[in-house]
Amino acid sequence: MCPIVFAGFAPHPPLLIEGVGNEGKTEVAQTDRAYRQLAARLAETNPETVLVVTPHGPVFSDAYTIAGWDTLKGDFTPFGSPVSMIWEADTEYSRRAEELAAARGLPLLAINSRQLASHRYSTGLDHGTMVPLWYLREAGWQGKVVCIRIGGLPPRQCYEIGKVLRDAAEGNVAVIASGDLSHCLSEDGPSPYNPAGAEFDHTIAAALGKSDYQAVLSIPPEFRQRAAECGWRPLVTLLGALDGLVSQSEVLSYQGPFGVGYLVAAFTLAAGVKPGFTFPRAQPADASAHVQLAREAIRRYLLRGQAMDLPNPPPPLDVPAAAFVSLKLDDQLRGCIGTIEPEHENLGKEIIANAIAAATGDPRFEPVTAEELEQLSISVDVLSEPVPADYSQLNPAKLGLVAQWKGRRGLLLPDLPGVDTPEEQLQIVCSKAGIPLDKAGEAKLFTFSVKRFF
Repeated sequence: MCPIVFAGFAPHPPLLIEGVGNEGKTEVAQTDRAYRQLAARLAETNPETVLVVTPHGPVFSDAYTIAGWDTLKGDFTPFGSPVSMIWEADTEYSRRAEELAAARGLPLLAINSRQLASHRYSTGLDHGTMVPLWYLREAGWQGKVVCIRIGGLPPRQCYEIGKVLRDAAEGNVAVIASGDLSHCLSEDGPSPYNPAGAEFDHTIAAALGKSDYQAVLSIPPEFRQRAAECGWRPLVTLLGALDGLVSQSEVLSYQGPFGVGYLVAAFTLAAGVKPGFTFPRAQPADASAHVQLAREAIRRYLLRGQAMDLPNPPPPLDVPAAAFVSLKLDDQLRGCIGTIEPEHENLGKEIIANAIAAATGDPRFEPVTAEELEQLSISVDVLSEPVPADYSQLNPAKLGLVAQWKGRRGLLLPDLPGVDTPEEQLQIVCSKAGIPLDKAGEAKLFTFSVKRFF
């Protein structure tokens, strides 16, 4: 008998909650009705425990975490509502899930309140968890809860952790993946408008409307980044929990008010088994000579332990230029090293040195393996010479930024996801350089343009 009796994907706008933004309630009335339908259907299956997978709260880059204390509390006072909740945590389930994940080599950790406090995080539930729980309470469901917070892991690991969540269950459980879709549907959305947002949301809605889970798993990372979403990884985790099970998904509603996509979907389970799904192996296409050289330089270094020779590089690699080499595994940064000014006699040698350094010497990451290399997406940014600038000239979409202050120097490339304003760009550069934010006005600023090669 399958331990999962129901599953759902739902958004988490606090506006849905009683007492929050009542003037905007009519804009989300369709979502509210669908949410109540989802909660009622879940309550009818009477699960002993509900697992909520959320992209918010204390989220770590290298692991999924479970709130590992006995009583889970949260409230909506930050959003202007007196609504509060207390739920009993299923700590026995959390222990089993952590042990099973460890046996499979997966980073899923139950953390306690002291550990969170040591990182200066609150133990209160985040809104990504509380919104679906509020609807379950309204539907009359009472049971135990497990709060699972996603990590910045490769999607395959997210999917495998979903399998752990299924296999750790001993009684009946339901799974709710909490997540909004695109945040860039309109000019007044929380992220700058991007037409990819509506396309992404349509892709998800169409796939779930046909129970085509493979289509969800196959969405490429560049597409997801342009859509500025927060729900894909929770959804992938849910699909992992349904791996091999007979299930059917139904879209109950979709709205895109306020520039954010809200989709509510229900997953019903049936007896039987079916083949699981797999992620398409990444097959990066190196279109430019710059990236082809970077990949070959890394490959030879991993095989031979020494840098490749390039005595006579062809144009345009034969002239001096500064460059950054960035490595990504799916949509996660895997290494990035570069130079602000040329350090080698030509761009070809600059790329070779920086590619090897990005793969093996970026202190934020473990060295790249030969197996990973075949799946890495590589980009090479060739920098123009930095020119002096003032704050009014900053343009994070088109111009990179260098800040200098008392011997400290930081750099940020242009056109990075999540860096949308000059203020954000300057804050990040100062943080990287160790420049106090209250001294940012004293820093010398330089901008530069890049040509990005894939």
